[in-house]
Amino acid sequence: MMDSMQPVTYAEIYRRAREMHEQIRAWRREIHRHPELTFTEHRTAGLVNATLMGLGVETETEVAKTGVVGHIRGGAGPVIGLRADMDALPIQEINGTEFDSTIPGVMHACGHDAHTSILLGAATILKELADQGRLPGSVRLLFQPSEEAQDDEGKSGGMRMVEEGALDNLDAVFGLHVSPIHEVGTVATRTGPITAAADEFTLTVIGSGGHAAHPHAAVDPIVLAAHAVMAIQQIVSRRLKPIEAGVVTIGTINGGTAENVIPDTVTMRGTLRSFSPETRQLLRDELRRACGVVEALGGSFELDILEGYPPTVNSDDAAAVMFDAMREMLGEERVQTAEMSMGAEDFSFMAERAPGCFLRLGTHNPAWDRQYLVHRADFRMDEDALPVGAAALAAAAVRWMETRR
Repeated sequence: MMDSMQPVTYAEIYRRAREMHEQIRAWRREIHRHPELTFTEHRTAGLVNATLMGLGVETETEVAKTGVVGHIRGGAGPVIGLRADMDALPIQEINGTEFDSTIPGVMHACGHDAHTSILLGAATILKELADQGRLPGSVRLLFQPSEEAQDDEGKSGGMRMVEEGALDNLDAVFGLHVSPIHEVGTVATRTGPITAAADEFTLTVIGSGGHAAHPHAAVDPIVLAAHAVMAIQQIVSRRLKPIEAGVVTIGTINGGTAENVIPDTVTMRGTLRSFSPETRQLLRDELRRACGVVEALGGSFELDILEGYPPTVNSDDAAAVMFDAMREMLGEERVQTAEMSMGAEDFSFMAERAPGCFLRLGTHNPAWDRQYLVHRADFRMDEDALPVGAAALAAAAVRWMETRR
């Protein structure tokens, strides 16, 4: 336990997190063995709720369907939100460890098991401080379901948590994500955009089918689709300013049933990624314009664009707090400036409601033969990152409280 009634130091927080390493790892492995997909995180939420109640933390359950919110009451200072996502991915694990997923076709391949256990570790540290009368403010623990996908209303767990008021009246919010491209023991963040906006689109190219031996009597949607693909791929290179960042990717293309039949339609699905509202709108407008090549060649099209997550934008104040706390805790050489990523995160909705900072937590062991990346069946992490993450969240919360009270 920490020394009561003494000023809180970041070395003290980090030491306590390292003392909890085995416990945090045990939580992570238990969750890893029993992964749950979007909005089905009942077992994980039960573990979280039971653990928090065991610490004496007041909880709310079934927030955003399957989420848990915990409340650590400290002094009269700021209220800080700390967020972890809990859902897994539909991937069959191939790691062969003794804690591999026991659920066929489902795996924690994005580190959300680590995020959840890390926040439980941070909660333990912060509750001890509160019980000792050493926590200047209060902490709201946001155990969020469904970051990876949306429900039938198009809403993710982060969106629903915001809608249900879990972010109301927060002075700041902090979250993190495992990063296999950063070495274990290091962290990285930045001011401004850190992840991108992500929109989805479905394009149906409509022609007129017929016999493959008589193409002149048909309007071949496969050929039209090929022209559309080429036009779409010129959006970023020829319609977007070279100093701006954007991605247009077509991920699926489907059409036809036999080698001697020209189909009536071809369907494509893809994604648009951007960092600014202006670029986001330009990509949408230019996508529709590029699809017009289909009409010029005698076909028609239907285009549906589904608005997804906005960019995650770290506030100047929250990023400064995180940088300062991490440099003091880990040392200057272990704190890096993160690159912007075209990946998307629904932490973005939370960072729109309160000053926010999203941290990259290094999980790569340099002794490994390669980086084991997220969303792969062989994703893995060096579990020495777990106490670093727990200490990082706790330290950021304390730093904000101390500098804003």
